[in-house]
Amino acid sequence: MFLSTFFSTTGMGENTTDYFYSWPHFLYLFLNIVAFIGLWYFLKKKNIATQDKIINVALILILILKYAGDILFIYEYYNVAPITSIYPHPFWDVDTFISFQLCGITNILLPITIWFKLKGLKEFVYASSILGGIAVILFPVTVLYGDPYVITLPIIRSSFIHFFLLFIPLFLINRGDHHLSGKRWYQLLIGAIIIVAWAMFGNLVIDIGDNNLYLMENPFFGGPIPLLNSFPDGWHNIFSVVLVILGFILIYYGSRLFEEDGLKNFINKFKKGKKT
Repeated sequence: MFLSTFFSTTGMGENTTDYFYSWPHFLYLFLNIVAFIGLWYFLKKKNIATQDKIINVALILILILKYAGDILFIYEYYNVAPITSIYPHPFWDVDTFISFQLCGITNILLPITIWFKLKGLKEFVYASSILGGIAVILFPVTVLYGDPYVITLPIIRSSFIHFFLLFIPLFLINRGDHHLSGKRWYQLLIGAIIIVAWAMFGNLVIDIGDNNLYLMENPFFGGPIPLLNSFPDGWHNIFSVVLVILGFILIYYGSRLFEEDGLKNFINKFKKGKKT
């Protein structure tokens, strides 16, 4: 019985905004914070070689879970009737091979960028991975749905992937592997334009009628989230652009706290500011 509910997409896409900032969401936030702090201090006690091994295992699991989800979607399409959600799709479907969503793209680009040491991609991939991880933790539409206390593979998949999209770049920034710099803002802009163009290509040409990056429809319209629930389709993109820009600005400034001695330097500056 447990396996039949675990390997299932039942409930996906249902009640996706009903649990925002309710007890299930607070529990999800708490577990992410505890896991982040615990894993951070665990890795900091290890040497770089051990850290790399653990990070590589996490990156491999990101890819395994990504495609395990796709296998489940394909299996349900051919073997479950009636189909229990909007996610099952045939094997020869675009969603099997490519993604038009930010997190779907970054959970492929992040391992590739790290393993092949692609410096030119680090600025965009690290920043967008952090943004994607934070977005799902704050608005867990792919984690809390249906019955939020029924654990399924898609929930584990989304929780694990987005946690490490946030954790890994910040940990590597702390280790000095990369530094997010405002001087490389153009790399972020170019990457964002390409991602939006790719998503629109999917919405209008490849996967017609889809809502990749929520560019076509506002899924939060009329929901419980202030401001996001107020903008009709189309107009919501203006607000989304503002949110994304603010998000990247916060990530750039916030990432400094995760650099080596970043928090200590911030506290010292704060103390000096109070004295003056």
